[in-house]
Amino acid sequence: MSSGEGRESPDPETQTGAQLHDAPADGQGVTNTDNKAENNQSDLDKLTSNPKGPLDDAVKEKFGKSEK
Repeated sequence: MSSGEGRESPDPETQTGAQLHDAPADGQGVTNTDNKAENNQSDLDKLTSNPKGPLDDAVKEKFGKSEK
């Protein structure tokens, strides 16, 4: 290897199967749920399209047209 500093992948001839041929992940952490679509839809229904910000009222009061 030419680089003495840092880490470098081994030459292709010396790489292990995990580096060359094996799948990048073994599927750990994947949740198998039968009703995933229902859960996602129920979570989506709880969201508001554009929630009101904390300063929206102050901006309207300050910059809104006032009746004189």
